[in-house]
Amino acid sequence: MEPIFFEVVLESEDLLTAGFESRDEIEEPLEKALAQSGLGEVTGGGSGMGKAIIDVEISLDVSLDDALVFLRETLQRLRVPRSTLIKRHVPQEQVFSIY
Repeated sequence: MEPIFFEVVLESEDLLTAGFESRDEIEEPLEKALAQSGLGEVTGGGSGMGKAIIDVEISLDVSLDDALVFLRETLQRLRVPRSTLIKRHVPQEQVFSIY
């Protein structure tokens, strides 16, 4: 099994409306939760063109379904905006909702 790479995609305007000043307020607790669980890590991120993106790498031995459950539960606990999406680009483009 290979690692699974995701992008957590947040709409910048929706972040502000939800009370977040920057993606760091989501990225840091997500990174901590991933580290504590041993499931993976945040590998980067960025902002621009109305979006904020957090890059996530999930460990080799974690299934896609388990990774999605963990990410959804963690992001819901953080109360991310409903417009937030999880994207996977390899082996094919897939888009998953948070809620």
